[in-house]
Amino acid sequence: MTSEAEQELIDRGWPIDAVDFGRHDEPDVGGCVVVRHAGEQVEAQIVVRPTLTDDERASFATWALQMLTHFAEHGPEFDGWQKRSDEGWQLWVRKHQFPSLD
Repeated sequence: MTSEAEQELIDRGWPIDAVDFGRHDEPDVGGCVVVRHAGEQVEAQIVVRPTLTDDERASFATWALQMLTHFAEHGPEFDGWQKRSDEGWQLWVRKHQFPSLD
């Protein structure tokens, strides 16, 4: 089932592709967003590992939508975007389970 955030990404022309892109020794890498400016437009490629659960994919889509919206409005500053050699920018997402604060 497609989440509301993922549908918004699709509507903006930024669909999520499920691709097993990560290394086997990095199972915590859940997804990647690559963006570049194309004139006044922002082009984006979004990929997730096909092994993500529906909840993880929905959470990723919500995060990606926020990051791409902020990038379109403000550029790559302050969000940890890494500059690529092809003049684009990228962000990797890692899944972590943090210990309880209790």
